[in-house]
Amino acid sequence: MRIGICGGTFDPMHNGHAALVHAALASGQVDRVLVIPSGTPPHKRGDLVSLACYRYEMARRAFAGDPNVDVSDIEILREGPSYTLDTARLLQASQPGDTISLIYGSDILRDIERWHQPVALLAGFPLLLADRGGVAREQARAYADNLRDRYGAQISFFDAPSIDLSATIIRQRAARGDAIDDLVPHPVSRFVSHHGLYFWQEELAGIEPALWEELRGIERQLWTLLSSKRLLHSLNVLRYSLHLAIRHGVNLSQAARASILHDCAKCLPESEQVALALQGRDTSLLTPPLAHGPAGAVLARQRFGIEDEAVLKAIRYHTTGCARMTRLDQIVFIADKVEPARTYDRLDKIRRLAETNLDEATLVCLDEIGLYLERESLTDHPYGLAARADMLMRLGKNLDQPRLGDV
Repeated sequence: MRIGICGGTFDPMHNGHAALVHAALASGQVDRVLVIPSGTPPHKRGDLVSLACYRYEMARRAFAGDPNVDVSDIEILREGPSYTLDTARLLQASQPGDTISLIYGSDILRDIERWHQPVALLAGFPLLLADRGGVAREQARAYADNLRDRYGAQISFFDAPSIDLSATIIRQRAARGDAIDDLVPHPVSRFVSHHGLYFWQEELAGIEPALWEELRGIERQLWTLLSSKRLLHSLNVLRYSLHLAIRHGVNLSQAARASILHDCAKCLPESEQVALALQGRDTSLLTPPLAHGPAGAVLARQRFGIEDEAVLKAIRYHTTGCARMTRLDQIVFIADKVEPARTYDRLDKIRRLAETNLDEATLVCLDEIGLYLERESLTDHPYGLAARADMLMRLGKNLDQPRLGDV
């Protein structure tokens, strides 16, 4: 089979990317296209690139239902920079009977000699390049002839529409809340909106690159530990927690580690969650809906090497809250309840309060949980009641004050 691989950052996957893939298939020069979101893009180390699960899911949704397109996580699961040559070699080794071609726009010919091991890349794999016409066509043909003469490169072209889109501009529009429906496939637009994907983009870009690299490593470990839905939730909690940590002067490394790992035990079998929770020596959080908190704290220490007790405490009590919650505890607790994909009563009020008053926001969250438990004929957890009493005292309010929905 003739396989064309189309790699990129895809942040976001937009109409230009989709058109490139569809044009390659229409050319008849490949039988299938493998879309490969990069793990750690080597050419964007100074830029904030969205975490891998977001970019993978956008690509998957963009081509869902297309029998000739697959989306691969091969680069996401591999440590280190995502070099095209390494990926192509791995795929060729796993599919020795297939022909592997590299699909790009013809503009890459100007820069390809600056890529990682360009001689080996050009000698080893055919290039299948989009010809978008115009004045660049002759220049592209000249570049191609030069590379054929010097490296024996195999280069062919296919017709493709000229769609000039800037991922940067799309992210900026999404961050402002502007519509991007005309720029990205419809499923991608819905995904970006649902997850508030580019909220806080500018402030998160100011976080140290070393912390983002650590978080990418944690995400890679969570990839097979959590479902995609749970991982997306964890990444939403991470982004919102970092935003709140910046707003309230809380340590960013602690907020990042606690938030991305808060649900790390959530997808384990219930028996494993309880067994891990028991290692935490707290028998008050062993029921299935709650055990993943203390279990996650144990797993964060054992598997992810987290020794910071403040981080482990925030993970342990992120579901119920507890007495004497720190700002870190509150941020993870709140973010878990009202991250961008969440929807329920008074959500906007909690988010608004969280910008300036974590105590008030925590209290409203606790009241919402209490009202839910009442509707389900369930009882409040003692830790949640202790957290509520503590918030009322901090705010100088009567301890007998009814829940917000009871008045």
